[in-house]
Amino acid sequence: MVSSQKFWQMMKGKIPSSFLFIFSLLSIIVINGDGSLFVNSNPDHDDEGSMTFELIHRDSPKWHGNHQKPPKSQRQLIIERHLRDINRQEVIYPLRKDGIKLKMESGADLGTGEYLAEVKIGTPPKKYTLVLDTGSDLTWVNCRYDCKDCQHARYRDEFYGEQDKFYRGDGGKAVDVFQAHRSSSFKPVPCGSKQCRSGLAEMGSMTVCPHPSSHCMYKISYLGGQLASGFFGEEILRAPLTTTGRTLKLQHMVIGCTETVVKGLKADGLLALGFAQSSWADKTARNFGPKFSYCLMSFDNHMNVTSYITFGANKKAAWHPPLTRFKFFLPNSGHYGVKIVGISVGGKVLDIPSHIWRYDNVTGGGTVFDSGTSNSWLAAPAYDAVMAEYRKALSKYERLKRDPKLPFEFCFKSTGLDWSSVPKFTYHFANGVVFEPPMWNVIPEVVNSGERCVAFVKSNTYVGSLIGNIMQQNFLWEFNLEEQTIGFTPSSCI
Repeated sequence: MVSSQKFWQMMKGKIPSSFLFIFSLLSIIVINGDGSLFVNSNPDHDDEGSMTFELIHRDSPKWHGNHQKPPKSQRQLIIERHLRDINRQEVIYPLRKDGIKLKMESGADLGTGEYLAEVKIGTPPKKYTLVLDTGSDLTWVNCRYDCKDCQHARYRDEFYGEQDKFYRGDGGKAVDVFQAHRSSSFKPVPCGSKQCRSGLAEMGSMTVCPHPSSHCMYKISYLGGQLASGFFGEEILRAPLTTTGRTLKLQHMVIGCTETVVKGLKADGLLALGFAQSSWADKTARNFGPKFSYCLMSFDNHMNVTSYITFGANKKAAWHPPLTRFKFFLPNSGHYGVKIVGISVGGKVLDIPSHIWRYDNVTGGGTVFDSGTSNSWLAAPAYDAVMAEYRKALSKYERLKRDPKLPFEFCFKSTGLDWSSVPKFTYHFANGVVFEPPMWNVIPEVVNSGERCVAFVKSNTYVGSLIGNIMQQNFLWEFNLEEQTIGFTPSSCI
């Protein structure tokens, strides 16, 4: 186990503050077994302690946001995922059409999270649904802090202005609001403290301080135009230890009490995975070491199954074949870059210019491993070469007229499909590592039974490639932040 001080020093030099702790994870929501999220500087865990959360896909009937709503068609789900993917691409490759980079206060869009989670916060604990936000550092919850004659009450109206109200979702139903003043473990951070002035600067603390005992405030802007305003506090979250079955108290967790949200979020808050000091990712790494892993089930074919993410050593890895590992790097964007050297279809290495695989901070080349994106995107030269091979291999099947709202170019009638005749797709990483996803990840069934599409999306000229979460399904993925490696092996995710 890496010591807290050593680990922090090691990671501080390598990882930007917007570090997406879970490979640009998926903008997930995590479900904790006993419902509590907590951070503790002195965790109660054994030598191989780890913490596992259930991941709930936003399209799953398990998410309460989908209750009492008619199920969406497969076509509608694909269209919505693609629209979210476009926003994700803007996060990862923030370029204007003329190639000029945009500056963002937060590398996330509140509407793009693919996975959700339920957690419990406070004393007594109460359950909330949070979006896993891979582009920012502050974990926050929709919140209210009522007090009479306190400095915060005097200053709040001036700070928030006319938008001192909670976002109301469909049907006017208010999101669940954390009543911080009713939690015996909640402690506001005063703006006159050193913690506010310097310790929370990476998470957006503001310099304004009308009185030393006033609350330490923040305003965070997001890609989609949303604005979250509130103040910092320390609170308790709880999490299960997978090795012992006990509940771990994670105390003194810095969270945001967000009292206003402009343009809204159809969840109760965010679980941020940026790597700022005192953030969730920082605390987790100090408690459980520099590893995390996840396994994603196909959410189209198994809507009620469970995907999961584990912080710390994953004992399930021992039940699988040995992991194949390759290196990742962290470009300036903070996302997980991976070095691809080529692509093959049916064992044939395609003629693709090598320069498109090189990461370029100006033009946006290279490849990012991103579970926050559903589909896999290929830079134009790679896309054209791959699609030419599949159009030829699938030419005997009836091609469907292209649906202008779907992101896929080549769809066909798959009745009687002979999988043995379909050429396999392979990513070639540096040092001879190959990743061959199952063909049903590459050519999934879409829209109607008996209709399939080659599921790649073409990036524009100035954008690199993305390996999305559909391509990653039914594999166990382990990230070792200390060694900067990603390991993978086929898995049923059980």
